[in-house]
Amino acid sequence: MRIGTLLTLISVLAATPVLADGQRVAGLYVDCRGEPSASPTVVLESGAFGTSADWDLVLTDLARNGRACAYDRAGVGDSPARAGQEDVTSIAEELASLLDALGETRPVILVGHSNGALYAETFAALWPERVAGLVYVNGVTSNDITDPKLLADLTRERHLSNLAAAAGGLGLAPLAAPSVVSAEDLPADAAGRKRWALSRVRRLRVARDEDRAVVPGLFITADLGGSPAEVPTVVIFGSTDPNGTLAKAWRAAEVVPAEKAGRGWVLDAVGATHVSPLARDRAYVTAAVDWLRSLAAR
Repeated sequence: MRIGTLLTLISVLAATPVLADGQRVAGLYVDCRGEPSASPTVVLESGAFGTSADWDLVLTDLARNGRACAYDRAGVGDSPARAGQEDVTSIAEELASLLDALGETRPVILVGHSNGALYAETFAALWPERVAGLVYVNGVTSNDITDPKLLADLTRERHLSNLAAAAGGLGLAPLAAPSVVSAEDLPADAAGRKRWALSRVRRLRVARDEDRAVVPGLFITADLGGSPAEVPTVVIFGSTDPNGTLAKAWRAAEVVPAEKAGRGWVLDAVGATHVSPLARDRAYVTAAVDWLRSLAAR
């Protein structure tokens, strides 16, 4: 088969949407599980190049004690393109509209992984009255602006996202996606959705543009006041090299929201990778949410 024909075939296969068991709400793909209860609904925000599929195992665990929802931001995963920009306030406003459409009138618990923590923090800074609790999982937050090492690390990540989008434009994404997804150890259906998203050039470019907006977003969110002290906050920090210089710098910045909060908790996920708290080590996320649910019940 000629290379041009092969790339065309890959493009056609990747163009087929994979909605799985979720639904579209306010135009966005949403996967909600569990029944509404007295406990706050939990909303899960994925990180860079992530989708709602990353939360599949966590959703199943959290749904045993109430409603939990993961969604794809506009232009990401199974959601259609965004009309505006990929800046942090636009994404926070997008989440606010989604919660309205879902009928979430009570405060919710927001869980953000990696760059998704910054979106959760921005939302909480804008509308603290809509947030019952925050969980930052290996999170990027506005506190990162205090350390040049972290800003340099985020800049390196931006360069990698540029390469990922460029590789997608060359038709290489479907070849790289399986190895990326296998590292997360997701169930078959969720892994298929994630592979599909990582094989779509347009979605890779949206993820790249979101990543480009992260460092400017740190300053925007800091100007908004950052993570609100009145919102109970849990920080989950995991690293395979916790004594490394960079890991120590990340931890020092990541724990600030929990230390700042009137009620906070820091969970050190010893031996966890950046993504393992979404799968193998998801018990940390469950423990964090259970604690926040217990606070809301008092």
